[in-house]
Amino acid sequence: MATPTEHWIPAFLEALRTQGVVAVAARAVGISPSTVYTRRRNDADFAAAFDDAMEEAVDMAEAEAWRRAVTGYDKPVIHQGEITDTYRVHSDELLKFILQGRRKHVFAQRTELTGAYGGPVALQDDQARAARVAQLLALAQERAAQAAEQNDEDDLF
Repeated sequence: MATPTEHWIPAFLEALRTQGVVAVAARAVGISPSTVYTRRRNDADFAAAFDDAMEEAVDMAEAEAWRRAVTGYDKPVIHQGEITDTYRVHSDELLKFILQGRRKHVFAQRTELTGAYGGPVALQDDQARAARVAQLLALAQERAAQAAEQNDEDDLF
């Protein structure tokens, strides 16, 4: 049973279930999002109910994305301010996102890393890496010394 200070919880969870946005659901019941997040952090039962409500909201959004992508929806044709006809449209972008999420092994975008000229990536052991760092440090010190000499010469003129 909710205490008087928890009267907002059932209404908030229902709003979250239908809206899917914490700030919108919180505003609907007259509380701040920080109140929700504090409660979620300190109450395992509330956290579980919050997660369930958010899952339902995401399921609804996914169903709507599927409908728009696969089933399609009617879009009006407007001529001189009047609807004269409709035509069916589908969302290729939504379908792309659905497929990338559901069939990552086939549709996900990938980045392939290769070494020089498309060959395998060359891995260095710790000794080789340390030697390369030492070489780069020596080069940097040499360049710094040359820059200092150049500044000294410029000061003479």
